[in-house]
Amino acid sequence: MKRILPLLLILATPGSAWSAFEPVYAGARPVGMAGAFVAVADDAEASFLNPGGTPQVGRVTFSSYYTRLFGMKELAQVAVSAVAPTGLGHVGLFYHGLGSSLYREGVFGLSYGRSIGRRFHAGLTLRRLSLTFQNYEGASATALDAGFLADLPYDLRLGAMAHAIGRLSESGPAAENPRIIQAGLSRTGDRLTVSFQVDRHPRHGYTTRVGQEFRLAEFVTVRAGLTTDPSLFYVGLGLAKGRVKTDYALSSHSLLGITHRFSLTMEFG
Repeated sequence: MKRILPLLLILATPGSAWSAFEPVYAGARPVGMAGAFVAVADDAEASFLNPGGTPQVGRVTFSSYYTRLFGMKELAQVAVSAVAPTGLGHVGLFYHGLGSSLYREGVFGLSYGRSIGRRFHAGLTLRRLSLTFQNYEGASATALDAGFLADLPYDLRLGAMAHAIGRLSESGPAAENPRIIQAGLSRTGDRLTVSFQVDRHPRHGYTTRVGQEFRLAEFVTVRAGLTTDPSLFYVGLGLAKGRVKTDYALSSHSLLGITHRFSLTMEFG
């Protein structure tokens, strides 16, 4: 019962964890910025956070991610993602998994992004989702997402993402694919990126995310961010050496405690 109660709290709290039918916040870098990433989206995580940002990725990039939400092994979360430039656009692949034999979510996805002119970039993501509970009937769904990123004057970027604009299939008693809209604005200077984002969920209302990323030195970056509904605080650290980057993020929940998150990113070519 001690293990099941925290799981129920997580699933019942808006924004505190992801569902197989809702957006996934994975990757220590975007999480370290409180998820305010839709108007940044310039690495492998863009394949699922905003495919409109994938044209910014200049090389084949692979990223892996691991955490235990609130330190619970039953809520282990893993993710892998990759983006590859091609002559016809940028192609991305990703997988996310959460849970154990009691409760498990899985998301497979394929994304495509392309630049339209010099300042506008757009993309689509196809997600296949599954949800299983021990001794209960599971659920699955297929959804289509769309996003864009626009370069504005004064080093500003406008980004937006619409989840489940197309509901291609749904099955199971818990099948639900909420249409979630995210919009944000970011500005990147020589060493500092600041990002602001608003998410609209049809059931939970609006969540505001504010994040920043500051490059202390050539190979060291620090991050911090805040969210509302619920109010959560995030910090992060990034270390880079050549084409290898490691990222760490810490988040704190007032009831459930601290979560440590780790990512490893590599570039090829």
